[in-house]
Amino acid sequence: MRLKRNQLRDAIVVALLAGTTMTAGSALAQEEGQQPQQRATELDAITVTGTRIQSQTVTASAPIAEITAEEFKYSGTTRVEDLLNQFPQMSPGFDAFTVNPTTGYPTADLRGLGSNRTLVLVNGHRLPPGGIRSEARDLNQVPAALVKRVDVLTGGASAVYGSDAMAGVVNFVLDTEFEGFSANIGYSGYQHKNDNAYIQGLMDEVGFEYPSGSTSLDGVARTFDMAVGSRFADGRGHAMAWVTYRENDELRQGARDYSSCALDASGTACGGSGTSPIPNFLIIGATDENGEPFSGYGHQDQTTGEWLAGSAPPYNYAPINHYQRPDERYTFGTSIKFEVNEHFRPYIDAMFANTNTSVQIAESGTFFVNSPLSCDDDLAADLCAALGITGGDIYVGKRNVEGGPRVAKLEASNFRFVFGSEGAINDFWSYNLSALYGRNHSTEANINDFITTWVDDAIRLCPPDSFAGCVPYDVWSPGGVTPEAAAALSGTGMRQGTTTMKVVNGYVTGGFDWGLPSANGQGIALVAGVEYRKETYDVDTDVNMATGNFTGLGGPRLPISGEIGVKEIFLESQVPLFANDDNSTNVFLDLGYRWSDYDTSGSVNTYKAGFAATFADNYRLRGGYNRAIRAANTGELFSDQQIALFSGNDPCAGPNPAMTLAQCQNTGVTAAQYGNILASPASQYNQFIGGNPNLTPEKGDTWTLGFVATPIDNLSLAVDFYDIKIEDRIGTIGASTILQFCALTGDPFLCDRVHRNANSGDLWVGSNVESSGYVENLTANFGELHFQGVDLNVNYGWDMWGGRMHAAFIGTHTTKAEIAPLPGVNDDATYDCAGVINLSCQTPDWRHMVNLRYSAPNYSVGVRWRYVGELDYVDNNGNPLTTDQLLVNNGNKLSAANYFDVSGSLFLTDNIEITAGVNNIADKEPPMVGSTLVLNANSVGGYDQLGRYVFANINFRF
Repeated sequence: MRLKRNQLRDAIVVALLAGTTMTAGSALAQEEGQQPQQRATELDAITVTGTRIQSQTVTASAPIAEITAEEFKYSGTTRVEDLLNQFPQMSPGFDAFTVNPTTGYPTADLRGLGSNRTLVLVNGHRLPPGGIRSEARDLNQVPAALVKRVDVLTGGASAVYGSDAMAGVVNFVLDTEFEGFSANIGYSGYQHKNDNAYIQGLMDEVGFEYPSGSTSLDGVARTFDMAVGSRFADGRGHAMAWVTYRENDELRQGARDYSSCALDASGTACGGSGTSPIPNFLIIGATDENGEPFSGYGHQDQTTGEWLAGSAPPYNYAPINHYQRPDERYTFGTSIKFEVNEHFRPYIDAMFANTNTSVQIAESGTFFVNSPLSCDDDLAADLCAALGITGGDIYVGKRNVEGGPRVAKLEASNFRFVFGSEGAINDFWSYNLSALYGRNHSTEANINDFITTWVDDAIRLCPPDSFAGCVPYDVWSPGGVTPEAAAALSGTGMRQGTTTMKVVNGYVTGGFDWGLPSANGQGIALVAGVEYRKETYDVDTDVNMATGNFTGLGGPRLPISGEIGVKEIFLESQVPLFANDDNSTNVFLDLGYRWSDYDTSGSVNTYKAGFAATFADNYRLRGGYNRAIRAANTGELFSDQQIALFSGNDPCAGPNPAMTLAQCQNTGVTAAQYGNILASPASQYNQFIGGNPNLTPEKGDTWTLGFVATPIDNLSLAVDFYDIKIEDRIGTIGASTILQFCALTGDPFLCDRVHRNANSGDLWVGSNVESSGYVENLTANFGELHFQGVDLNVNYGWDMWGGRMHAAFIGTHTTKAEIAPLPGVNDDATYDCAGVINLSCQTPDWRHMVNLRYSAPNYSVGVRWRYVGELDYVDNNGNPLTTDQLLVNNGNKLSAANYFDVSGSLFLTDNIEITAGVNNIADKEPPMVGSTLVLNANSVGGYDQLGRYVFANINFRF
């Protein structure tokens, strides 16, 4: 059987793959068994995501879903992650709306298992690692306008692709067969009516400014895309190329009323930072006039100069923070293939992307990081006298409003080059040999942060032997700090890094002309191949960044260098077990095995076994088991240990701690400190993190079972159950978990990791591992994950009014999202995030999307309904929580969200098409939560952040 390429083959590819769309359900045609031999000889073999088995009618035992190019067009997407994250199988990862912290680029996260457990491919080949802030794959490299479809394989796929495919695979398939000329110009932005009476009332109480009324179009994106392609050499060759440009305007949190002030933990008041424009003086371990311990704040009246007890008003850091990061991106690429003969068909795929973005957050400051002063210092004498205290340590918190915001400027250049050849070996076997080289070079400039070692000299008014260029930073007098003094303390930190990936892959695929008698002799298909992959990661950083010598950095940004290499052998086989005479009923096995030998951790095996059974052409049962692995990345293996921040709370801080004295004593609190430990105003605390060169690959077991039916013409239904369990998880226990369960149990395994400040008992003042409090939270093979759920797809189409109506439903019900941070140590720490929101969780147990579209010859109109289910505000034991009053007053729930979108297109001529639409037509705001639950701007992730989204573009195609 010789496998030929022809136009009929291309038509069949389109027809088969269209049956697996997320928006259109799963058609049975894709997954039928082998057709009669005479029919097969007319067709070329094709391959879909999740297997390298090639056959004329593709079979799959695992659910493979698809996002079509039409979905990108009708959603107005300029960033692939905006659409990808709307689908129920995906969990929102880092995107353009995450600012602090952020990778600076978007990532993909299937099932909420983490972007490092989601393998990202482009045209079936790996996407290289991202930039210096993360090794996750950078979706900015993918040109949205050139995406033909996105295949989403849910469940483990390591036997086929190797490491990282724990949750599944996201494969961006570009339109490399494009012919003709296409140019697309797009314009989009956001519009919102600022009329949130609740938060406006809170800001009125404290005199904060905020926007009101309807905005004009803001957060604007401008796009231009061009592609050209053609066949040549009498159709034996094909070449295409593309270039894209995208520019997104910045949008700050002050542009929306609901994000114009930082809510406190309860959500009932505008909170903020204790590092305020009016200097705050934190006093720890002093003694008052009655000989009683004193810890607290003092500040100065800015009009009279009088020293007062208590803190100055907290600083509202929200308005100046980015909400949508600005970015500018160029991409270009090409795909060339040529058939010298049936045995030698070389191909080249190349893509390049350059992205410039910036991350702006609130101004720097002294952040209480100075070496402590005391009441014996002349500078502090008046303060201590006014408060009637002696002794103690005094720290200064002053916001740099005189010097402007902190900005991190990020630039990344990504290059990916794939070249190879495929062809027939004989009538039954073919080969594919390829080499991939990918490289990312990134730079980061952190601007306008205070240099820590200079702060002591400046707030001591530049005594002898101060740093060169010292200007007194006079926090001791009202209005004493000048812009010149602020500028003298500011510095710029630089980092640059390079990641590379080299892959050599070769395999043969084909089949035998014999098979089991029960399968009518249908041949057994086989793939056998080898792969070598090497990834390197090198980040250089200047001295100030490496030592954490910036007050607002939160800890060091250490250099890192390392590489990981792996040699692999893989096999796949499809074995027909049964077929009746007309092939309307058939059963086959789907088998796979991969042996991987890592130079960092040794060898590991992955394997799969699946089945698919078709009945009467209209019904299909499928399922399988996959053993998947994820090897530790370079950062997890080789990053140095350092102090850093985590968001949360200290249950032993504040005048009325959440934990009892005995419980807090487990965490290192003394009786004298209990009730006197100051909580972090910004809900940020110190942790000690770092890599571990002894990590071994984590292992996952994935089970799937599904049913596909086409009971009547044009209707298809698919239901798939998944169960994913991961052991030997590579990660950290979690600083909050360590704190909580140390307090509750007193287990030395946990309590030995809590290091409180000996004098104050706090876990947040300063960022020096020698003197500051922190929680030790290092990376290890520790913990388990267990996720279960059901995916549902329904697709129906019918003719009407001279056109075609199409309805589609896709939904995911997460029945279990169980995390065991302390397996074998404390099973009480295990919790289930399905349908829960708290410090550890945000996993809706139900999400769905419904599409209804009518298409006529010259126009198309459609509506879409996106739904995110409600979340219970409970602790990890299911008990109602009480901190966030916004949720408590809503029945201890985060309400469900409904978004409705409309879009349409019109052909002005045969070659010119206009597309326009509005997403979130009701201008629904994201749900607000208190500060401890916030991802960004008083909200959690996964919701439309900026209000109504309006888009339009015009396409010219010839």
